[in-house]
Amino acid sequence: MKDGLRFVDCDMHVMEPPDLFECYLDPKFKDRVSTAVGVDSRPRRGMIVIDGLPTTMDVELQQYRKRSRPGATLSTQPLSGSRLADTGRLDFAVERNYNAEAQVMGMAMEGVDVAVLFPTTGLSLIARDNLDPLLSLALCQAYNNWIHDFCQYSPDRLKFVAMLPVHDAHLACRELLRCVRDLGAVGSFIRPNLVNGHYWHSNFWEPLYTLHEELDVTWGFHEGTGAWYSQMNVLYGENRFYRHVASHWIEMQQALIAMIIGGVFEFHPRLRVAFLEGQNAWAPGLLSRIEWDYPQYRDSHAPYLSLTPKEYFRRNCWAAVEGSEPEIEATAGLIGADRMCISTDYPHFDSNFPNVASNLLTNVPREIAAQIFLGGAQLYGFTDAHFQKADAAAAVGGHPAKP
Repeated sequence: MKDGLRFVDCDMHVMEPPDLFECYLDPKFKDRVSTAVGVDSRPRRGMIVIDGLPTTMDVELQQYRKRSRPGATLSTQPLSGSRLADTGRLDFAVERNYNAEAQVMGMAMEGVDVAVLFPTTGLSLIARDNLDPLLSLALCQAYNNWIHDFCQYSPDRLKFVAMLPVHDAHLACRELLRCVRDLGAVGSFIRPNLVNGHYWHSNFWEPLYTLHEELDVTWGFHEGTGAWYSQMNVLYGENRFYRHVASHWIEMQQALIAMIIGGVFEFHPRLRVAFLEGQNAWAPGLLSRIEWDYPQYRDSHAPYLSLTPKEYFRRNCWAAVEGSEPEIEATAGLIGADRMCISTDYPHFDSNFPNVASNLLTNVPREIAAQIFLGGAQLYGFTDAHFQKADAAAAVGGHPAKP
């Protein structure tokens, strides 16, 4: 808990081990994946190359411009200084090589009851068009098997969402079914970038939408910048600052437009969709813009729609914040605090960890913060029983000592 309030981290990250593919990838695909190695010939963190192409275009763009020395930064966000890489706030995790013990330590520092885990390297692992579907599946299976094992350190507190081989919707369905039934996944994550040009309202995705409903698990959109198939690369070129600002909002907006106007929410009323790591101040204005065009286009272009944009959003959607955004209270008044959730974004460089929860409590009234802290429970379908198990797990094992 945080200050007596239940707290589900809707989007906490892991740092995958360098030898993940060496240990978990199907051997028949290993010659198609190469990783950086050290002088001991063992894998180390660095560029991953799949079928001759790095997993992210950012390794080839603008690396020489990255700040390598400590220094001041300018931001209107409260406590933004805690986001600097040189603060030492992650020393405890580095010392433990970002293992599951460190994950639970980070949760204790923020007051998180249950955390839903997302990848770091894995966000870009299959983020390209025209990837061999069977290789895509093998990569996803390797990650999913590893993250399942990672969560076994404290399975009632550590949950995960599955990586899906989206280059073939039927393979994706099979992997989702395996992950939910056999491994305990609480949903899936998918980047909002179009895959092989398939729009989000395309029938290509129908089997996967339906299966998410039937399994009662969450579909999470999570952007990451640097994907080869992102239109932001074409629009904004090599400047990562430009692309990072644009992609996290614009790609999310395009996905939400498609889901509403294209009828995904109309035909899949029980589908729960999360918009993660893109803040959410963009949502109210976009919903108003769609509604502005309803009188002109609804009857002629989308006669199947039976609800207003805001009604679809409030029924099907949640959008995440990271605690320090100055627009949180105003946004809550427009879309409802119960349709918001919060991410610590641990252990990423632009996270305010370990001050995310404290920032939120400082930033908004307690009753609004309480709903946002609990938003992830509604999003992922966690009940009082889940919290009771999480409490029992924390009590039996005890929270690891804080660093």
